[in-house]
Amino acid sequence: MTVQKPKLIAAVAVLVVAVGAGAWALVVAGDEPDAGRPAASAGPADPVGVLEAAAAKLDEQTYKLSLGTGGPAGGDGTVVLWDPKAKRGLETTSLKVPTGEVKIERLTTGPDVYVRISAPDRRVPVWDGKTWWHVGAPGAPAAKQGLDNTRLAGTLTTASAARQTGEREYAGTLDLRESGALLGEGVGGVLGDRAGAVPFTASVDEQGRLVRYRIELASEQSQTAQLDLTYSDFGLSVSAEPPAADLVGEDPPANIPGA
Repeated sequence: MTVQKPKLIAAVAVLVVAVGAGAWALVVAGDEPDAGRPAASAGPADPVGVLEAAAAKLDEQTYKLSLGTGGPAGGDGTVVLWDPKAKRGLETTSLKVPTGEVKIERLTTGPDVYVRISAPDRRVPVWDGKTWWHVGAPGAPAAKQGLDNTRLAGTLTTASAARQTGEREYAGTLDLRESGALLGEGVGGVLGDRAGAVPFTASVDEQGRLVRYRIELASEQSQTAQLDLTYSDFGLSVSAEPPAADLVGEDPPANIPGA
């Protein structure tokens, strides 16, 4: 069975769903100005600093990440339930095809990563919806594993010319030329020469956490392809246990993402 989609990022999302090892090194500065500081230090916060701190807060507790591509509601998409401290979680990508839906599940249990694929027919036997293929450990090279959704917020450390556009809302550009470890080869190929100035928008909540993040990747046929991330359900319970031994397949074939 061959799954093809013309949409730029839908193809990337299906073939390179990667729940990776996790964290980016950021420091959240939260102290209030004291009376001895100059009055100017109490002015508006630097937008870049706000966004970096908001991204870093995602490492503090569990969350749900919904990732879309700017397409119609109910189309292709990815949902991640993630525990950043334990490096555990489940990522599920759904792709609409003419015969139904292909579902790719990526289970990260801390030390190991497993992938299971369900297809609407059985012309690809290894996409049986039962076998969890053992594809290795978190943190494998991005060129192999592809887009690392659990670390995408870390690209905010490359923000430049950021400005506040509304209440807790921001916009600017990203320099993603050195972000291959997060994006993988697929997204890097889409960006091309635009990687040095990629537009983005972002929103934070009242606790200073990143809740919306949109990266504008490229334009095709007058439509903009993007990564549209929504973070929610902070503190939710995340369960990610290794599959039963009789359901695990070793030496995954090449048509298993991450193999």
